Parts: sequence; structure tokens; C-alpha cells
Amino acid sequence: MEAYAEHQFKLSKPGKDGTLREHLEQVERQTGRKLKELEGPDFPFLLAHLWSAFLDLNNSRTMGAHTANPITYAEIKAYVDLTHTALSARDIETIKLLDRKYLEVMNSDG
Repeated sequence: MEAYAEHQFKLSKPGKDGTLREHLEQVERQTGRKLKELEGPDFPFLLAHLWSAFLDLNNSRTMGAHTANPITYAEIKAYVDLTHTALSARDIETIKLLDRKYLEVMNSDG
């Protein structure tokens, strides 16, 4: 899950001229060639519920002055309560790991 997520985050990181994904897809359209950079680790279908929960939480995350704020346990609890989604302690640990990876990628210079 972590490798898949990191690849997706890197492709989705905003740049001055759009995301890397947008740039690479434009190159594919112009050249007619499939680019390896767009291919990444396989999606872990057994963990799809965690990816979905993370995306929901990520879409509602708060922003600081110049960076995204981490997803808090309170936000996860509210999500669980409002959506009636069952998450185990391990599931929450995985969501927090994805959040740390997201923040690491989005806050990096590269």
C-alpha cells in the first residue's frame, strides 16, 4: 500500500505547470507512447477500503499557512462516526502511515 500511495502522491504533486501526471499524460498524447513513469506498483485491492477512507479524509484535510495539516485522530473518529465505517486500530495506523507519506511527498522539494 505504501509504495502504491507514494507513487500516486508523486504523480499528483502540484508543480508550477500542473502535476507530474498531467505533464506525463500530455507527453503520452503527443508521442503516442506509453510512459513507464505513469506505471507504478499494483493497487492493493484487499486494502481498497483503507485507500478510500484515506482519500475521503485527505479531501477534507485542513491547510496551514503553506502546507497541509496532518489528519488528526479526532478527524478519523468523526469520519468513522459519520460514515459508520468500521476501522480497526491497525487500519487507523495504516491511514496515519499514508498521511505521513503524503505530507512527506507534498512537502519535499523534489
